[in-house]
Amino acid sequence: MTGNLLGLPHRAAAATTGDHASPTPGATLTLRVYNYAHINRGLLSRSEQVATAIFESVGVQIVWLDCPLSQEQFRAYPACQSDLGTADLVLNILSRQMAMKLSTLDEPLGFARPCMETVPACELTVLYYRVDEVAADGYRADRILGFVIAHEMTHVLIGPDHARDGIMRGGWSSDDLERISWGLPLHFTKDQSRELRSAILRRTKPD
Repeated sequence: MTGNLLGLPHRAAAATTGDHASPTPGATLTLRVYNYAHINRGLLSRSEQVATAIFESVGVQIVWLDCPLSQEQFRAYPACQSDLGTADLVLNILSRQMAMKLSTLDEPLGFARPCMETVPACELTVLYYRVDEVAADGYRADRILGFVIAHEMTHVLIGPDHARDGIMRGGWSSDDLERISWGLPLHFTKDQSRELRSAILRRTKPD
């Protein structure tokens, strides 16, 4: 992975998706990113910006942490060697070759399982080659990837349910994909926003 070679935490710059709520004190998550698909650093950074803005819209902050892809790289990423806590999530971005080894090929863009609040480092997975396939129809891969990450993070935090519209729809329509590509918001519902803030505060509360 290129960029941020020491694995230092970084906050993605702002990307517009709509109105932002005031930050909720203590509502901060760290995502440890394993870019097994070897996505271009610029594209991945833009995707992180999109996901950051989505969560900022409900008052939640995200810190991104690039992590090593092999044992040989391990020492170059000291921040990834710290113990994982309940405020940490692990994001695996898989290549086509890696995804083909999974038993979840029916998942369109990514998958995640809801995670108990006391369990550290819950995982979410993105199948990047499928994001790339969607983008081949004329949509923005960087923005779609950002929304997929945010969608799967939400499943980790508040469960498997989907909504009838917005970011948590079970499948995005062509209209949704156009909105995403043009930088127009797909919102969380008020209930989802409240549940997200509550779930993150429970995960980040001091022991």
